[in-house]
Amino acid sequence: MEPLDSRDRSVGIDMGGSWIRAALGDRNGKIIRRAVAPMDAGDADAFIKQLDALIRRVAGDSLGEVTGIGIGAAGRLDLKRGAIMFSPHTCLRDFGIASELESRTGKEVRLLNDCATAVLAERLIGAGRGCDNLVYVGIGTGIGGGIIVDGRLILGKDGNAHEIGHMIIDIDGRIACECGGLGHWEAYTSGSGLPKLARHLAEGYAEESPFLDCVRKCRPNAKEIFDAAAGKDRFAVHVLDVASEINSKAFANLVDLYDPELITIGGGLAMKNRDLVMPPISERLPAYSFNRAPRVIPTPLGEDAPLLGAILAAYGPAGTHGV
Repeated sequence: MEPLDSRDRSVGIDMGGSWIRAALGDRNGKIIRRAVAPMDAGDADAFIKQLDALIRRVAGDSLGEVTGIGIGAAGRLDLKRGAIMFSPHTCLRDFGIASELESRTGKEVRLLNDCATAVLAERLIGAGRGCDNLVYVGIGTGIGGGIIVDGRLILGKDGNAHEIGHMIIDIDGRIACECGGLGHWEAYTSGSGLPKLARHLAEGYAEESPFLDCVRKCRPNAKEIFDAAAGKDRFAVHVLDVASEINSKAFANLVDLYDPELITIGGGLAMKNRDLVMPPISERLPAYSFNRAPRVIPTPLGEDAPLLGAILAAYGPAGTHGV
């Protein structure tokens, strides 16, 4: 492996609901080397070994020289302890990920929510440069958010002030979230939620369609819903229209809470289905928000936004796992 001058480089980790992405990069957002692997979090020991191996794969012989390691992780965190307290899509519970990796690598580890790292990247090197009031929304396996108000990254007492995917958008709680809660936004329109929404809507749908038959007989995934809608299947189009209505009202909540000048959208589901996910939100948002509606655009950083933010988070002040 070619040696690198790593004196001003860091390693970033993006832990989503399905995948782990790792990269060696610099403070300008340049990714030098990257690796990706399916999330192996059925066992905490196996997971930390997988994470350590990914870090060493991207750092190569330069691990001893990198500035530090930044992690953007989905789930409920305790930033003071550098711990993942609860992860809806994995087995990780009260897991001190920062100290575990620090003991293995000898490097300071800085932990943030994955969408908090994404909004950090957006502000420093993305569409949010010059924006003091910015929201990032990641729609993927789950739904997460990163919030900057008056130029400050919003974290909260434990580091979870941006858990927008678990806001309640259905007071009747008709669909259960992966976290166990009822009526959460994530349970309806995320990659894990859309199939649940389709099954719920199938119960009262009067017209017939090939995709409706599929929903009743099997359990289609989110990709199959989008594929059927792109093929103009009536029921699939109806499912996405309901999902767009939910998304638009949830975005209006964000506008009224944080009054951003810009909202950027990322996450695998949204980025792979831009034309079906994003335009309806921009079109409906002005009618639903009390505050003046901001611009809503796809992030120019693509699916790398949380990873780039994790790289940048490693350059923060020493002696803390937060910002």
